[in-house]
Amino acid sequence: NMIPLRATLSSLQRWGVHRACSRQVFMPRAMASDASSTQKNRKILVSHILVGNDDASKLDVVEGKLKQGADFKQLAQEYSICQSKAKGGELGWLERGVYFPEFEAAAFSVGVGELARATTGRGHHLIKVLDEKMVAPIHQMSPQELGELLSNPGLVEDVQLVDVREQWEMDTAKVPGFKLFPLSQFNQWGPTITKALDPKQQTVVMCHHGVRSMQMANFLIQEGFEDVHNVTGGIDAYAKGEDSRVPLY
Repeated sequence: NMIPLRATLSSLQRWGVHRACSRQVFMPRAMASDASSTQKNRKILVSHILVGNDDASKLDVVEGKLKQGADFKQLAQEYSICQSKAKGGELGWLERGVYFPEFEAAAFSVGVGELARATTGRGHHLIKVLDEKMVAPIHQMSPQELGELLSNPGLVEDVQLVDVREQWEMDTAKVPGFKLFPLSQFNQWGPTITKALDPKQQTVVMCHHGVRSMQMANFLIQEGFEDVHNVTGGIDAYAKGEDSRVPLY
Protein backbone atom coordinates (compact mmCIF):
# COMPACT_ATOMS: atom_id res chain seq x y z
CA ASN A 1 0.00 0.00 0.00
CA MET A 2 2.94 2.30 -0.65
CA ILE A 3 3.39 4.81 -3.47
CA PRO A 4 4.07 2.70 -6.55
CA LEU A 5 6.57 5.08 -8.12
CA ARG A 6 9.75 6.27 -6.45
CA ALA A 7 9.54 9.52 -8.40
CA THR A 8 6.21 10.25 -6.80
CA LEU A 9 7.64 9.83 -3.30
CA SER A 10 10.49 12.17 -4.18
CA SER A 11 7.98 14.73 -5.41
CA LEU A 12 6.04 14.53 -2.15
CA GLN A 13 9.23 15.01 -0.15
CA ARG A 14 10.11 18.08 -2.18
CA TRP A 15 6.72 19.54 -1.35
CA GLY A 16 7.41 19.35 2.37
CA VAL A 17 8.18 15.71 2.95
CA HIS A 18 4.09 21.15 8.72
CA ARG A 19 -9.71 25.68 11.45
CA ALA A 20 -12.68 24.58 10.14
CA CYS A 21 -14.51 26.71 7.55
CA SER A 22 -16.61 29.58 8.81
CA ARG A 23 -19.99 28.04 8.00
CA GLN A 24 -21.60 25.64 10.45
CA VAL A 25 -21.02 21.99 9.55
CA PHE A 26 -22.83 19.02 11.06
CA MET A 27 -20.30 16.38 12.04
CA PRO A 28 -20.45 13.02 13.81
CA ARG A 29 -19.91 13.29 17.55
CA ALA A 30 -16.35 11.95 17.51
CA MET A 31 -15.33 14.12 14.60
CA ALA A 32 -16.87 17.23 16.11
CA SER A 33 -15.08 16.63 19.41
CA ASP A 34 -11.80 16.12 17.59
CA ALA A 35 -12.16 19.28 15.55
CA SER A 36 -13.15 21.37 18.55
CA SER A 37 -9.89 20.46 20.27
CA THR A 38 -7.73 21.16 17.20
CA GLN A 39 -4.43 22.74 18.23
CA LYS A 40 -1.66 23.53 15.81
CA ASN A 41 1.67 21.79 16.29
CA ARG A 42 5.11 23.33 16.20
CA LYS A 43 7.51 22.19 13.49
CA ILE A 44 11.12 23.26 13.41
CA LEU A 45 13.75 23.47 10.70
CA VAL A 46 16.95 22.03 12.15
CA SER A 47 20.60 21.59 11.33
CA HIS A 48 23.04 19.53 13.32
CA ILE A 49 26.66 18.54 13.66
CA LEU A 50 27.11 14.88 14.55
CA VAL A 51 30.28 13.49 16.12
CA GLY A 52 31.09 9.98 17.28
CA ASN A 53 30.44 8.56 20.73
CA ASP A 54 34.06 9.17 21.78
CA ASP A 55 34.29 12.66 20.29
CA ALA A 56 31.98 14.75 22.47
CA SER A 57 34.81 17.19 23.17
CA LYS A 58 34.77 18.19 19.50
CA LEU A 59 31.45 19.89 20.09
CA ASP A 60 33.11 22.11 22.70
CA VAL A 61 35.54 23.19 19.99
CA VAL A 62 32.69 23.80 17.57
CA GLU A 63 30.71 25.89 20.06
CA GLY A 64 33.82 27.91 20.79
CA LYS A 65 34.25 28.68 17.10
CA LEU A 66 30.59 29.60 16.79
CA LYS A 67 30.99 32.12 19.62
CA GLN A 68 33.84 33.63 17.65
CA GLY A 69 31.56 34.10 14.66
CA ALA A 70 32.21 30.95 12.63
CA ASP A 71 29.52 29.76 10.23
CA PHE A 72 27.49 26.74 11.36
CA LYS A 73 27.26 25.34 7.83
CA GLN A 74 30.99 25.43 7.32
CA LEU A 75 31.63 23.81 10.68
CA ALA A 76 29.13 21.07 9.84
CA GLN A 77 31.01 20.35 6.64
CA GLU A 78 34.26 20.18 8.59
CA TYR A 79 33.27 18.27 11.73
CA SER A 80 30.04 16.34 11.13
CA ILE A 81 30.04 12.63 10.31
CA CYS A 82 26.43 12.75 9.12
CA GLN A 83 25.63 12.76 5.41
CA SER A 84 23.74 16.01 6.02
CA LYS A 85 27.14 17.74 6.16
CA ALA A 86 26.85 18.12 2.39
CA LYS A 87 23.95 20.51 3.03
CA GLY A 88 25.61 22.30 5.90
CA GLY A 89 24.06 19.94 8.43
CA GLU A 90 20.46 20.72 7.51
CA LEU A 91 18.03 17.89 8.28
CA GLY A 92 14.84 19.60 7.17
CA TRP A 93 11.57 20.17 9.00
CA LEU A 94 11.11 18.14 12.15
CA GLU A 95 7.94 17.29 14.05
CA ARG A 96 7.55 15.29 17.23
CA GLY A 97 7.42 11.53 17.01
CA VAL A 98 9.50 10.98 13.86
CA TYR A 99 13.13 11.08 15.07
CA PHE A 100 15.22 10.07 18.09
CA PRO A 101 13.33 11.10 21.26
CA GLU A 102 16.50 12.52 22.82
CA PHE A 103 17.14 14.61 19.72
CA GLU A 104 13.58 15.89 19.60
CA ALA A 105 13.51 16.75 23.30
CA ALA A 106 16.61 18.89 22.94
CA ALA A 107 15.62 20.50 19.64
CA PHE A 108 12.13 21.47 20.76
CA SER A 109 13.42 22.93 24.02
CA VAL A 110 15.09 25.90 22.31
CA GLY A 111 14.01 28.74 20.09
CA VAL A 112 14.95 29.84 16.60
CA GLY A 113 18.66 30.60 16.31
CA GLU A 114 19.53 28.76 19.52
CA LEU A 115 21.70 25.69 20.07
CA ALA A 116 21.07 22.45 21.94
CA ARG A 117 22.93 19.20 22.52
CA ALA A 118 21.67 15.66 22.44
CA THR A 119 23.13 12.16 22.61
CA THR A 120 21.51 9.36 20.62
CA GLY A 121 22.49 5.95 19.35
CA ARG A 122 24.27 7.66 16.47
CA GLY A 123 26.53 9.82 18.63
CA HIS A 124 26.58 13.37 19.98
CA HIS A 125 24.64 16.12 18.24
CA LEU A 126 24.97 19.87 18.29
CA ILE A 127 21.60 21.12 17.07
CA LYS A 128 20.65 24.52 15.70
CA VAL A 129 17.04 25.55 15.14
CA LEU A 130 16.85 27.57 11.93
CA ASP A 131 13.13 28.32 11.70
CA GLU A 132 9.75 27.28 13.04
CA LYS A 133 6.12 27.16 11.94
CA MET A 134 2.79 26.06 13.32
CA VAL A 135 0.82 23.42 11.41
CA ALA A 136 -2.49 21.74 12.00
CA PRO A 137 -2.40 18.14 13.24
CA ILE A 138 -3.67 15.19 11.21
CA HIS A 139 -6.78 13.64 12.73
CA GLN A 140 -7.21 9.89 12.59
CA MET A 141 -10.74 8.82 11.61
CA SER A 142 -11.90 5.29 12.40
CA PRO A 143 -14.04 3.31 9.93
CA GLN A 144 -16.93 3.69 12.37
CA GLU A 145 -16.56 7.47 12.36
CA LEU A 146 -16.44 7.44 8.58
CA GLY A 147 -19.65 5.43 8.50
CA GLU A 148 -21.32 7.93 10.80
CA LEU A 149 -20.10 10.79 8.64
CA LEU A 150 -21.34 9.16 5.44
CA SER A 151 -24.81 8.93 6.93
CA ASN A 152 -25.00 12.73 7.04
CA PRO A 153 -27.26 14.05 4.21
CA GLY A 154 -25.11 17.18 3.88
CA LEU A 155 -21.88 15.21 3.44
CA VAL A 156 -21.13 15.96 -0.22
CA GLU A 157 -21.63 19.69 0.23
CA ASP A 158 -19.70 20.17 3.45
CA VAL A 159 -16.81 17.67 3.44
CA GLN A 160 -14.13 17.02 0.82
CA LEU A 161 -13.65 13.27 0.31
CA VAL A 162 -10.33 12.28 -1.25
CA ASP A 163 -9.31 8.82 -2.47
CA VAL A 164 -5.61 8.46 -3.36
CA ARG A 165 -5.76 4.91 -4.76
CA GLU A 166 -5.36 3.99 -8.42
CA GLN A 167 -8.20 4.08 -10.94
CA TRP A 168 -8.30 0.28 -11.13
CA GLU A 169 -8.66 0.12 -7.35
CA MET A 170 -11.59 2.50 -7.38
CA ASP A 171 -13.14 0.48 -10.21
CA THR A 172 -12.80 -2.59 -7.99
CA ALA A 173 -14.11 -1.07 -4.76
CA LYS A 174 -15.31 2.44 -4.00
CA VAL A 175 -17.21 4.50 -1.48
CA PRO A 176 -19.65 7.01 -3.04
CA GLY A 177 -18.67 10.65 -2.79
CA PHE A 178 -14.89 10.22 -2.83
CA LYS A 179 -12.95 12.06 -5.53
CA LEU A 180 -9.93 10.29 -7.02
CA PHE A 181 -6.43 11.78 -6.74
CA PRO A 182 -4.11 8.85 -7.57
CA LEU A 183 -0.90 9.31 -5.65
CA SER A 184 1.07 7.91 -8.59
CA GLN A 185 -0.10 10.94 -10.59
CA PHE A 186 1.01 13.44 -7.96
CA ASN A 187 3.09 15.45 -10.45
CA GLN A 188 -0.09 16.20 -12.39
CA TRP A 189 -2.37 17.42 -9.61
CA GLY A 190 0.06 18.30 -6.79
CA PRO A 191 1.01 21.81 -7.95
CA THR A 192 -2.65 22.89 -8.15
CA ILE A 193 -4.10 21.04 -5.17
CA THR A 194 -5.18 24.25 -3.41
CA LYS A 195 -7.29 25.10 -6.45
CA ALA A 196 -8.82 21.64 -6.76
CA LEU A 197 -9.59 21.49 -3.03
CA ASP A 198 -10.39 24.15 -0.44
CA PRO A 199 -7.72 24.27 2.32
CA LYS A 200 -10.29 25.76 4.72
CA GLN A 201 -12.77 22.92 4.32
CA GLN A 202 -12.84 19.62 6.15
CA THR A 203 -10.96 16.99 4.15
CA VAL A 204 -11.14 13.22 4.61
CA VAL A 205 -8.46 11.12 2.90
CA MET A 206 -8.70 7.38 2.21
CA CYS A 207 -6.67 4.67 0.45
CA HIS A 208 -6.53 0.86 0.66
CA HIS A 209 -4.98 0.39 4.11
CA GLY A 210 -4.26 3.91 5.35
CA VAL A 211 -0.60 4.32 4.33
CA ARG A 212 -0.87 6.28 1.11
CA SER A 213 -3.65 8.39 2.59
CA MET A 214 -1.37 9.34 5.49
CA GLN A 215 1.25 10.50 3.00
CA MET A 216 -1.41 12.56 1.27
CA ALA A 217 -2.62 13.97 4.59
CA ASN A 218 0.91 15.10 5.43
CA PHE A 219 1.19 16.79 2.04
CA LEU A 220 -2.13 18.60 2.52
CA ILE A 221 -1.04 19.87 5.93
CA GLN A 222 2.17 21.20 4.38
CA GLU A 223 0.06 23.01 1.78
CA GLY A 224 -1.93 24.78 4.49
CA PHE A 225 -5.00 22.55 4.81
CA GLU A 226 -6.45 23.09 8.26
CA ASP A 227 -8.79 20.17 8.99
CA VAL A 228 -7.45 16.91 7.54
CA HIS A 229 -8.67 13.44 8.57
CA ASN A 230 -6.98 10.17 7.61
CA VAL A 231 -9.17 7.05 7.48
CA THR A 232 -7.29 4.48 9.55
CA GLY A 233 -7.16 1.07 7.91
CA GLY A 234 -8.47 2.54 4.66
CA ILE A 235 -11.30 1.19 2.57
CA ASP A 236 -10.32 -2.32 3.59
CA ALA A 237 -11.15 -1.67 7.25
CA TYR A 238 -14.28 0.25 6.28
CA ALA A 239 -15.55 -2.65 4.14
CA LYS A 240 -14.86 -5.21 6.86
CA GLY A 241 -16.31 -3.22 9.72
CA GLU A 242 -18.94 -0.88 8.31
CA ASP A 243 -20.17 -1.74 4.82
CA SER A 244 -19.97 -5.31 3.55
CA ARG A 245 -21.30 -4.15 0.17
CA VAL A 246 -17.85 -2.73 -0.58
CA PRO A 247 -15.75 -5.48 -2.23
CA LEU A 248 -12.48 -6.61 -0.67
CA TYR A 249 -9.36 -6.92 -2.80
